[in-house]
Amino acid sequence: MRWNSQQHAQAAHAQTLGPAPHPIRRLPFFYIKAITRPSARTFARAAEYASWKLVWIQLAVLLLIPVVMGLLRSLFRDTSTGVDTHSNLIFGLLSVITVGATIGAFILKVIFVPLLFLIEVSLQYLVARFFKGNGHYVGHAFSMLLYLVPLSFIGGVIITLFVAFHFSTLFFAPLITLLVFCYGVVINVFVVRGVHNIDRDKAIIAVAVPYIIGILAVFGLVIALAHYLSSSLPGLH
Repeated sequence: MRWNSQQHAQAAHAQTLGPAPHPIRRLPFFYIKAITRPSARTFARAAEYASWKLVWIQLAVLLLIPVVMGLLRSLFRDTSTGVDTHSNLIFGLLSVITVGATIGAFILKVIFVPLLFLIEVSLQYLVARFFKGNGHYVGHAFSMLLYLVPLSFIGGVIITLFVAFHFSTLFFAPLITLLVFCYGVVINVFVVRGVHNIDRDKAIIAVAVPYIIGILAVFGLVIALAHYLSSSLPGLH
């Protein structure tokens, strides 16, 4: 096969640049691009580097971020809720007692966070494929983590700073969490558009479906619990 002059020039340029960096080294660049300049093209290009190894590594980081931030907050005299747990005996005892519960919660997170993430990815993927999307499942999962990881880190850092400077987290922590969540949903639409090459309206539907199903499931559980309590309480008297 003969090469033309342009192909020779491209090959020489590639040799000059050297070998391409490993995909894991590109993650910081992908993170910055994903949250500062989100676009369908950004995630379409990022999905080309997707692999299950990078998906599991990022899920592990996503689990560790709240743990690390929690340890950092424990170093400060947290009076953001109006109580100094280091000087209050009752709250100090409660913090010791709840260590086991915290470990148990972390174990549950290790199970449920990846499970819920994969369920969300699966639902979005199926809807996108229904709309003739042509993306790959691993590319979809990888691209979603490109904004979930940095946004989780940024949100955790902001809340930790509020604790460090003794601002009230009772109001600001839920507000920050809500703002980060809403911005993540917006970026999620770009992810679906870029990975599956579908238009905005179809991408919005794909992103909305898991949340609609989740809300319906919660309402169903609440109704079932209310029905169970209403039928069992009369028998207690």
